[in-house]
Amino acid sequence: MWVQPCCIQNELPKLLRQAKGGFCFFQTNGDCTLSKVLNAVSSMVGNNGHVMVLTVSEVDVMMLRTLEQYLRREWSKAVLLLTARSQEALVRSELGGYLKRVHYAVDPMVVDGQVALLGCPKGDTGGDRPRSDIKDITEGSVPTVSLIIQGAMLGQVDFSLSLYAAWLGKDKEVVKSAINPIVAKLKTKAVIDHHEQPDIARILNREW
Repeated sequence: MWVQPCCIQNELPKLLRQAKGGFCFFQTNGDCTLSKVLNAVSSMVGNNGHVMVLTVSEVDVMMLRTLEQYLRREWSKAVLLLTARSQEALVRSELGGYLKRVHYAVDPMVVDGQVALLGCPKGDTGGDRPRSDIKDITEGSVPTVSLIIQGAMLGQVDFSLSLYAAWLGKDKEVVKSAINPIVAKLKTKAVIDHHEQPDIARILNREW
């Protein structure tokens, strides 16, 4: 399905609901940035926050500022980031206030993009949205709903043809198949390494 950037806020959630736990596929003309995609669908994993796992060949300032916003508002309880080339200085500069909740790794084999939002179970409230402690995710609780989108992760528009596959659901096997290979890279290729931080450590060591 072709999704116009002006319509992604309404069309992408509708596609995911119609898929009923299966994958859906859509195309854009390269002017749907990561920020627009997240704005359209991040609330679908629940109002208690999420863990974001982002794989992209490279990040830019606009993309990192989107991540900073999600960390600052505690919509993202933690961000696990994997890129193809080291951009450590840029990541530290843009996410400096939240680095304890960021784990960043580099692997030159990264080509394709993927973002996964692993929803938190119910928890306490605060801030802009209801909140839950990140330990709700990692200490024996299966995320209520998770979202996976594979395709172009754009910081800025480039007007290229962009193809996506998206999934929303509770199937642990789907989440595991999407996340485990990335988590392996995050554990062994870290350049901003917070594996010793208890919440990050539990995420990295969990079988999704």
